[in-house]
Formats: sequence, C-alpha cells, structure tokens
Amino acid sequence: MNEPSVKNSLCSYCGNAPINHTFSFLESVISITLDNYGKKFIKYVPFFVKDFADLVPEFLFRTLAFLKLAKFSGDINKANTFRSRIIWEEAKKRGIIMEQVIFLYRPLDFYRAMLKIDDKSKNFYFESIPIRPEFLDMDKNWDDKVIMKQEFMEHNIPVPDYSELSLFAFLHFKNADKKIGEIFSKLRKPIIVKPRVGSRGRHTITNIHTLEQFQEGINVARQICSYLIVEEHLKGDVCRATFVNGVLAGFYKGHAPTLVGDGKKTIKELIEEKDKKRESRVEPIRISKELDDHILRSGFVIFDVLPKGVSLSLTHRIGRLFGGRTVEMIDDLHPSFIPILEKAAKITGLSVVGFDAIIPDPTEPADSQRWGIIECNSLPFIDLHYYALEGKHKNIAGMIWDLWN
Repeated sequence: MNEPSVKNSLCSYCGNAPINHTFSFLESVISITLDNYGKKFIKYVPFFVKDFADLVPEFLFRTLAFLKLAKFSGDINKANTFRSRIIWEEAKKRGIIMEQVIFLYRPLDFYRAMLKIDDKSKNFYFESIPIRPEFLDMDKNWDDKVIMKQEFMEHNIPVPDYSELSLFAFLHFKNADKKIGEIFSKLRKPIIVKPRVGSRGRHTITNIHTLEQFQEGINVARQICSYLIVEEHLKGDVCRATFVNGVLAGFYKGHAPTLVGDGKKTIKELIEEKDKKRESRVEPIRISKELDDHILRSGFVIFDVLPKGVSLSLTHRIGRLFGGRTVEMIDDLHPSFIPILEKAAKITGLSVVGFDAIIPDPTEPADSQRWGIIECNSLPFIDLHYYALEGKHKNIAGMIWDLWN
C-alpha cells in the first residue's frame, strides 16, 4: 500500500488538506449555529423519525444509482482516504463485501458494506468508518472544540484555558477591538487562535505573543470559519489517542520540524542542511508564507543567523509530511494517562473517537506536567497510527470491524 503524500495547495494555511474557503465558512455558520441546537432537540425525536433519517443516505445513493448519476465500485484503489483504504483492506481480509460510492465519475468518501443488522444481511452505508447505527447518535457535537472543552472542564479532564470568538463580535465594529483586547489580556501567553470546527490544523495560528499577532491570526482563521476558539498554547508535542469501544487502540506522538542554531548558518541554510539528511519517508520542509509568519512570531526571518543553541520550531504541523516525525508509542505511554483518557472517551459516548492532546512527555506521570486535550474527532484518521515513522501499531481497523460481531 502506498503511503500518504503531500498535496499541492494554493493556500499555505490549509497545509496538506486544501478546502474551499467560502464553502467552509458558510458550512460553519450552519454546523455551529444550528447543529448544536439540533443535538438538544433530537433527544426528543421519536425513534421512528430517527430510523427514517438513518435511511436517507441509502435512499439517496440508491436513487442516484437508479438515475445513472452514481454507481458502486469495488475498486479499492479508488478509496478516497487512507483511513478508508485501511478499513477496506481489513474488510477484504474478513470476506466483507465493501463498495464505494462514485458520483458523476468522482469517488466519494462514502461506502457500503454487506453486514448483518437485526439478524438480516443488508447493505450498511457509511462515511469512511463503519460505525454501528446505535452509536451514530451524538447528544453533543464533540467535534466542536468549545463544546468539548466545556464538557471536559466540568468533569476535571485537563484542557487548556480558552475563550470563544464569533463572527457576531465583528458585526459591532465599535466593540470588536474591545472584545479582542479582553480575550487577549485574560489568557496566559503565548496563545493560539483557530477555527472552532475543522481539523488537520487548517488556518491555525500558534505562538501568539502580541495583540497585533492575535489580530493577524484572527484574520487568517476567520477565512474558513465563522466561529473561532482562542486558547492557551500549551508546551509539548501533539499526541493522538484513539479509542475503539472504550479501549485505547493507538497512541502516537508527533514532532514538528525543529532547528537548533549553530551561530553561523541562516535559518534557510539550516533547513536545506536538514533536508539533505532527512529519511526517505520524510518530506522536505516547504518554505511558505505560513512558515515565514510562524518563525516571525518567534522573532526571526528566514535569512537570519540562528544563534548557537537556540531551538526554533518551523511550523505547528507535525509528522513526516511536513519534515517532522511521528512515533507510535502506546506501549510506552505512562499508565497514569490511561484512566483520564478512558474517562474522556466514556463522556463522549462514541464507539470510535480520537483525542488530540499537547503533552510535554507522555512517558512521565500525567500529574507531573501541564498538559491538556485540545480536540476531539468523531471520525478519527486511524491511518496516522499506521504510518508513524517509529513504533508498532495495533490493528485498529480490525477492532472497528469487531464491533459488528
């Protein structure tokens, strides 16, 4: 199986996952403004209405197929994401027939699999990960970073201090600067500003120290989301804990590409030197506007000589696709983290969930360091565990299919 590779993007702030900015912004208005109210309302909806809603994807795709606008493909090489491909590979091993939805000749990240439901074999339609129907209903939108932090704070789960900022703050121009100033002054520095919903680190601005940098960060983040979250920038590596049925299935630690100055070479020269020594699976560091802005917030430009012994992070993005490293280290995780993470998974009630956390050293006791969960993913990219540069992963896809037994 080929590994994920870097995708070209016209927007450096989208990183490896470019999206349509306007569509994302409008979608955020709906998903945050309406969806969270919908989650509260859905608890009172009769079961027969929910059952009808569950049939909508099947009806839609079968109708499109009848109209010759869509078809179902068994070609695994067309899998839309590596997450889906890993699921598909495991399905083939188990003899499960899985097909992909092709709409107007375009492969979608939607699939169907012949599974036993209520003692009957029938096609189950799903997006990327086959989550059993009884686990699909969420009483809260756990992908919403604000809602997650509110709930976790109430249950004493470590999260960074934060504040929220909506588009409505900008509708009253007289109060906008005051609101921004109040948020900036109350949080410990440095801070981060990012979209309230969304993943992959898109339009996330880190290491903010000044009010001017904060305003610039807001301008970048609001390009793709109408609601923002501002939070304390915890120090440490980005870690991902993935749970299946309440059991920790994977834990990896990601490193951003970092330079150490020698007092002689410029930052650009150090990047070139680092790229020459990189492993074959590690992508070269891309010099972009995002990188330039990132190091500027640390007080440097690309042609500066980095002082001897000074460590400089080049981006908030982690992993081999950005010149960094990832280590799958579930067996090395300090056991004190496990009950805390298990509690977080239980609170969400999700059968498959991923948590992103900032942890200085996952091998040391949890109560000996300042750390926190920063995001929750209800459709986690399980492939991240499979493609780590170091360490051995568990068969997470197998654990997901086991839920159907």
